[in-house]
Amino acid sequence: MNVMEMILKHLTIVDHIRVGAVCKSWWSTNSTINFLPDSRAPWLVVSPSSPAPRRWSLCPISNGRRSFGMEIPEAFQSQWCCGSSKGWLTFSHNPPEVFLGSKAHLLNPITGATLDIYPCSHHIVKSIISTSPLAEDCLFITLGYRFLESYKSVNVHKLRHHSIKTLEIDDQPTDIMFHRGRLYVLTDSAKIKVYTFKPHHHKVLVIPIPFLNREGDRHSSSFEGRLVGSDGDVFVVYYNTDLRSELQQLKVFKVRKERGLRRRVVEVNSLGGCTFFIGGFSEGVSVSNMKSSLESELIKSDCIYYRRRVKDNLRRYCMQTGRTVQVAGLEVAGDLLGWFTPKSRTD
Repeated sequence: MNVMEMILKHLTIVDHIRVGAVCKSWWSTNSTINFLPDSRAPWLVVSPSSPAPRRWSLCPISNGRRSFGMEIPEAFQSQWCCGSSKGWLTFSHNPPEVFLGSKAHLLNPITGATLDIYPCSHHIVKSIISTSPLAEDCLFITLGYRFLESYKSVNVHKLRHHSIKTLEIDDQPTDIMFHRGRLYVLTDSAKIKVYTFKPHHHKVLVIPIPFLNREGDRHSSSFEGRLVGSDGDVFVVYYNTDLRSELQQLKVFKVRKERGLRRRVVEVNSLGGCTFFIGGFSEGVSVSNMKSSLESELIKSDCIYYRRRVKDNLRRYCMQTGRTVQVAGLEVAGDLLGWFTPKSRTD
């Protein structure tokens, strides 16, 4: 076992999975090793948007390029990936037997564990989970369109109780995140609505974001907002999606704690050494103490990695210089793209 542990510490995640599949004793030894260091950049969840058929894969970033990590199981390849949260992916499809609904499936690609979600009333744009779906208190939360409706809504699924509740939100929700026991919902009116679910479901507070409320600074159709949880803090990243605009391309806000439950949002010019990775269907990822020697010189601290639209390549915004540059050597233009944080068997 000691020799095995020495060898396992030098293997990649994919090789760990292969080792664990050999026999029970190798799986047991492999499961005791922490092979996912905290200073690791997330993987890319990638699929060419055309031509058909769609092929999903997980790709780590290495030497300035995306290298092959692992294929998604064949059963999920034809489905739509609509969530990447806490080490699990969500896939959905619309089978003919489900009238005005969809079926969702959770997959942990590292362990191979899967979980079927009972039919949803949403066309899911984004899904998140509060904790491991194998836990008793897991919440499966979806942002999407009810069929035959044009406005997005947020549904909260209690997996163990097979119950669904639609949150009453006056504004249109644009992003969701579950962080430190609370659900954060970003709306198109530049507000964050915070919900808690213990002991009873109730709304905690509404936090306005000052940037988009200032006169002459509101461009709701030109800015996209994304939520990111970093340790105990909550951030909002707004980036400009208008290709013709000369306005500041990206702004970052932090939810600052005050007395009691009170919160206010302030603009910040530093991520405290963290690196943010934001995407469409994936949960915002924050990585602290990035070590470039482990990944690539492309991955730098106090920067935000994002893209404005499917036809664009990945972009990097530096908080210190206020400049946005295209990430060279990592071709993702035209691909469907999200971020995935691997979780081991013990998670």
